[in-house]
Amino acid sequence: MEHSPASTRAYRSMLIGREGLVVAVLRNGKVALLKLDGEWYDLPEGVQRWAVAWDDLAIHEPAGESEVAVQTYVAGFTREGRVLKQHAVVPGTKVAICSSPVKPLPFCGWSLTFSPNAPQACATCLTLLDALDRDGSMVTMPAP
Repeated sequence: MEHSPASTRAYRSMLIGREGLVVAVLRNGKVALLKLDGEWYDLPEGVQRWAVAWDDLAIHEPAGESEVAVQTYVAGFTREGRVLKQHAVVPGTKVAICSSPVKPLPFCGWSLTFSPNAPQACATCLTLLDALDRDGSMVTMPAP
């Protein structure tokens, strides 16, 4: 653990030998966000996700890709007065699936995942996602 952030290196003795899954790529591809296997109470400080430099990882066997590609949407935000509304956004774009121009909230190259259960979730985005889920096909987005 020579190249990982200091906060990770501080727990090196507890992290070495653990297995996990890379869930995100951070810092322009130099660091992996690793989700460790196991229950939270068995992990160092109860933390499941750790930033680890690629050079500090021993990758034995990559996980196979699923046959069905699932589209993951990131959260984009608009503000209507004092109310912040969360929209579903295709990663890398600045337009929600409901055609609203949004501002994604990136954090170190990573964005929040859209949460359909959030009270601020856009009703139009939820309707379009529900139609996608029901039909298993593409949804035509309404014109802005």
